Amino acid sequence: MTSLWSVSGDSRGAGKKAGNDDMEQLFRPRYLSPWCMSRQKRFFDIVLSLALLILFMPLMLFVYLLIKTTSEGPALFRQERVGLNQRGFVIFKFRTMRVHRYRAGSGLTVTRHGDSRMTHVGVVLRRLKLDELPQLINVLRGEMSFVGPRPKLAEHEHLCMLCRPGITGAATVEFSNEERLLHGVPDESVEGYVVNVLNPEKCRLDIQYMETANFTSDLKIMMRTVFKLGNRSRSALSADAPSFLSARHDKGSLRVFEVERAESLAEDARQSA
Repeated sequence: MTSLWSVSGDSRGAGKKAGNDDMEQLFRPRYLSPWCMSRQKRFFDIVLSLALLILFMPLMLFVYLLIKTTSEGPALFRQERVGLNQRGFVIFKFRTMRVHRYRAGSGLTVTRHGDSRMTHVGVVLRRLKLDELPQLINVLRGEMSFVGPRPKLAEHEHLCMLCRPGITGAATVEFSNEERLLHGVPDESVEGYVVNVLNPEKCRLDIQYMETANFTSDLKIMMRTVFKLGNRSRSALSADAPSFLSARHDKGSLRVFEVERAESLAEDARQSA
């Protein structure tokens, strides 16, 4: 892992919220592919987002009305995520959870398969990825791209975001069944698993994308997203991460692995600096 990552000394504040005192520095690519911030990529995003907004407007209106008539609360979900150069922006999604149904004191910011907070409509929207459609607005506004690292909450972000985050990306495709992967992890360990295991693994894939991206790779990622092709989550994990999966039902082993994983990542950062 160390050979793939270098460390940014300028965390711009996001790394300090990563949920671990050892993760104050953000991982960044050794170099950035010219395609990632090119005018051609931005032109492609503008044209395609406009076309898809027009094409899917009737469907988006239907989903909007369906959410409004089947559950209380707004149809759109808004949340601040980390964007280009660690600047925050508000991401748009269709709401898939019940309002005010977050379990008191749980502090959960991630969703798992069978999550009790989900609405019946929300389960279907997530399965079909229709809840992501409003992000076409984020793309049109220049806050996101079609392909790039998936934008995360500030406390979960390990990656130095040198390009626009994407609706889909290399890590998004590989971890397309993340909610099932989290199923069975004890509530008190979900955040540790996401911050110390899953998100660094996603960084590894996103860094590879940022270093090698081109128009052809973007098209391939978009096609794999549409048809759900490619490897699934387990094959995307590095050698040590499956140890967490085997221990996730044992709370004691789970906490030990979280500490060991965080120490390993901190050592990687020190060696790369």
